[in-house]
Amino acid sequence: MKKRIFGLSMLFVTLGHGQTEFAITTDGIYPKAITSEIGAITTSQLYKKVMDWIEENSETYNLTIDRATEDVSIHISSLKSNVATLEKQYYNANYRVNIRFESKKYTFEPTQIQLKLNSKYDMGWKDFDLNNGSLYFKKGKPVRKYRGYLENIPKVLNELHRELDIHLKVKEN
Repeated sequence: MKKRIFGLSMLFVTLGHGQTEFAITTDGIYPKAITSEIGAITTSQLYKKVMDWIEENSETYNLTIDRATEDVSIHISSLKSNVATLEKQYYNANYRVNIRFESKKYTFEPTQIQLKLNSKYDMGWKDFDLNNGSLYFKKGKPVRKYRGYLENIPKVLNELHRELDIHLKVKEN
């Protein structure tokens, strides 16, 4: 009975919060993208507001624009130091996100996450698999040593999305 109640509560949590925050599951990052509605606004206005947000936050989140197609999409990168720890080793992360625009809404889609050991030796960037997280799970539950690692990697994506969403919804005028 307790397992059934726990399972149902997890289902409701996933359904209630699954669309607004990223998490890492056995299938990789979930959801693959988040689409947000933004009042009565044109794609051109939305594009300009996102560009303004990037400019205002470029230092805070170490943001760069990789590619921009006016009124269609913006591809950004965010570099973050010491994002996650695994077995007493710290990892830097490079996040790549595609922001697509449609009338009255935008889609925030992570396209790549790369990790690099924070070390005096350059070990190079390694891709984090966005489509398969099974390595970090056993019987559907996170392996203990990976728990913090898996929780911290999507935090930056969630923070970027939340801050962008607040900026766009607060400054709708």
